[in-house]
Amino acid sequence: MSVISAIKGFFHTRDELSLGNIRKELWAVIIIFPMSVILANMRHFDLNIEFAGFQSFELMLYLWGFGWLVLALFPKRFIIFLLRIAAVICAILLLLQILFTADIRLSVFMAYMFFNGICCACAFFLFCFSLNNVERMAGIILLIFYHSLDYAVFKTFAAIQKIYETWFGIAVMVFYLVLVFLFNKKTEEIIIDDNKNTKTIQDIKEAKAGIIILLHIVYFSSMLMIHYLEPAENIIFSLPYGLGQFTSIIFTVLVMVLLNRNPLYIWLSFLVFTLFGLSIVNYESTAARFLGSLIFGTGDGLGYIIVIYLCAGAIKKSKSIKMYRLYCFILFIEYVFISGILSKVFNYFAESTHTVAFIIVLALCSICFLILPYLQKKLFSEDWTDGLSLADIPEYVPALEQAHKADKEDNLGLTPREKDVFALLMQNMPLKTIALELGITFNTVNSHYRSIYRKLGITSKGELFLKYKIIN
Repeated sequence: MSVISAIKGFFHTRDELSLGNIRKELWAVIIIFPMSVILANMRHFDLNIEFAGFQSFELMLYLWGFGWLVLALFPKRFIIFLLRIAAVICAILLLLQILFTADIRLSVFMAYMFFNGICCACAFFLFCFSLNNVERMAGIILLIFYHSLDYAVFKTFAAIQKIYETWFGIAVMVFYLVLVFLFNKKTEEIIIDDNKNTKTIQDIKEAKAGIIILLHIVYFSSMLMIHYLEPAENIIFSLPYGLGQFTSIIFTVLVMVLLNRNPLYIWLSFLVFTLFGLSIVNYESTAARFLGSLIFGTGDGLGYIIVIYLCAGAIKKSKSIKMYRLYCFILFIEYVFISGILSKVFNYFAESTHTVAFIIVLALCSICFLILPYLQKKLFSEDWTDGLSLADIPEYVPALEQAHKADKEDNLGLTPREKDVFALLMQNMPLKTIALELGITFNTVNSHYRSIYRKLGITSKGELFLKYKIIN
């Protein structure tokens, strides 16, 4: 194998991100998690105030983390019910924030953040277990698009921000309340079998630590930098930061959806853009900080997209509520303890926040680059697609072995899922039946079918069967 082929294989995806796989009937489930996170920004007070020695944004993170902790311990059969109760309480507290005077708004908002954390955790349960890969990607991109508007528009123009903090927040909350009561009976009866800890759990056992602990902590720590840099010395500019977030959407769609490349591209881009952006904002010039804010915003958006995408994929593939609860517990640790540790660090080096931020991100990025081969082997080379693999179905193992043999002998360059489809095609199985056997959509099978024909240089089943023997 040539060096170029090895590099291409290193970045080759095993995911199935086809826009045709988005189910319109699940639109409410697709946007429920993004809407829950958006509501966390519905605050009506100055974020840069202190209370009992803590910054208000630090208190916000602590209470939000405790909300996630509730779902780490809560029975799954009551999750949708809890979502609805928490949403109603959030609506009441949001209204009280607007009506009450400034001296008690912070206390009300702390309670709001706790219940919003519960809403987000409940919504993430549905986000993981109800949706396929491309549907989850669509929801994440929707959330990043909101964040780009938040920084580029809402925080840049005072008149718009005033509306955003009052009546716009109420309108969003009303829509959210409608949303959480839209779930049909089928969605409410989602059951995840705790006993299905078979081969799929073993496949990603080692990847759990890489996805949830390492990757998420790296992203979370870098994300916190915006809270310490944004108000300090006008280091981070809102407008270019928001434009950077929007740029991350374009980059992700181009790389993962249109070019069908490995998530490793996005992860490496997140590390490089975040580190490069923070290094540029260290220069005390308007142009440098504008450019640095743009690049840092791009990195932040890329990090969020890929970390949530991988975490949700891991939880879905595990088919286990235990892994979901582990994720909730880790978020609690991050928002309560890691944010507290970083707060102490920045308070100790209060005079050079941008330098401290750069050193922290540099250390995290360096660790990630050092263990990149491990991450590639145990994480990014994993198949995060929904559905079954023929390797897990004994009756199809001989057909799959022949597909592997043909791929190797003829140097076809088939992806793992294309080998599955190829093996079933060799049994003269219709595309719709292949979709049912693999547990994936017809659109996905059809996409692989066309790709296989293109790689073989054929245009019909007759040519396929002339070239390869049909397995009976």
